[in-house]
This record gives sequence, structure tokens and C-alpha cells, in this order.
Amino acid sequence: LDLLPPDCDILCTHPMFGPDSGANGWHGLNFVYERTRIDGVILDPSAAEADKDDSDRESFRDSVGQVHYVHENNDAHVEGMDRMERFLSIWEEEGCNMVPMSCHAHDDYAANSQFITHLMGRILGSQGLKPTPIDTKGFESVLKLVGTTTADSFDLFYGLYKYNQNSENIIAKLRGALDDVVDNLVEFEKKDKSAAPKWAKNMTISSHKKE
Repeated sequence: LDLLPPDCDILCTHPMFGPDSGANGWHGLNFVYERTRIDGVILDPSAAEADKDDSDRESFRDSVGQVHYVHENNDAHVEGMDRMERFLSIWEEEGCNMVPMSCHAHDDYAANSQFITHLMGRILGSQGLKPTPIDTKGFESVLKLVGTTTADSFDLFYGLYKYNQNSENIIAKLRGALDDVVDNLVEFEKKDKSAAPKWAKNMTISSHKKE
């Protein structure tokens, strides 16, 4: 808002898909948007979220609570709204799931879904994981995650990190979660008094009897 001229209308958008996930069409894929500013009026994104099921909404509330109508007597406002709606209609007509959402809420959700997905894919990819002759379905899913995330450019991954203020918190939580899991393994191992699991003991006994 501060970097653009006051008379510049702002529509923030984020298609939640890329060339791979949208290769066969955009039907049902999420398209997030926020009508941020029209004719110098900063709109209240919470109003858009509250009315997200109302596609025929004719009014908007600005950041100070004043209600503005789509067809109010202001040519610049009407033209700005019409321009935004024509752009959004491109995605809607292609079958996208249109999701009105504030930029703040988007960044929170994106960090906890899109960024952490790419982060885990990059971490696992850096270990050089490869298919084995005994892959489980779970491991196949891991390899698929690595493949889809590392296929994107590092610039994209860096952008998810740099331009989302929640990304560093996600990294800190991931580090803490890894420490917790490892600590639980160590603690469980300390409590485990058996020299070997029961199945290993049974195999030893069976082998001794055959001799």
C-alpha cells in the first residue's frame, strides 16, 4: 500500500497451483484473492471473508467501517470494481474455486501448508533419497513429494520464505519438533530393558532347537 500511488487500485491474488498441479486444467483448484483498494478506499478484508459464500455481494466495508456500494455514484470506483471483476472472472470461468481471503490470513495458512510442504521436500531431497526394491507406499509418497517440490525453482522456494513473515516461525517449530521426536526416542530407549525384541529371541530359540 505504501509503495504504490494512492490512486492505484490493488487486487491481491494467489493461484494455489502451478504448471504441474494445473497441467490438466484449473477446475476445482483454489484461487485466493483480496480486493485491497479501490478508488483510494482501503477495503476491510474481514468483511470479504465473512461474506465469502455470497458471490453476489454488492457492498464493501472500508478499513474505517464505512460501507461502499459497487454501483455507488463514482465512476472511478465503478470502473475499478469492474476491472477487478473482469480479471477474477477469467479464473472463475475456468472452474477455479474462488476464495476471498485477507492477505494476513493467506500468509498464515500458506506458511502452514505450502511453505512447510516445500521445506520438507527440500530437506528430504537434500538427503539424496532414491527408490529401493522394497519401497512402501509411504516412501513412494515421500519420493513424490521430493520430486514435485524440487522440480520448482529455488527462487520460488526462496520467495515463499522471504515474502512470508511466518516462514521463520515454521522453521523454528520444525526444528523443535525434530528435537522432541529424537528426545522421545532416546528416552524410550533408556526405559527399554530388553536386550533384544521378543521376535528376535523367538528366532534364536527356534534356530537352537533345529540344531
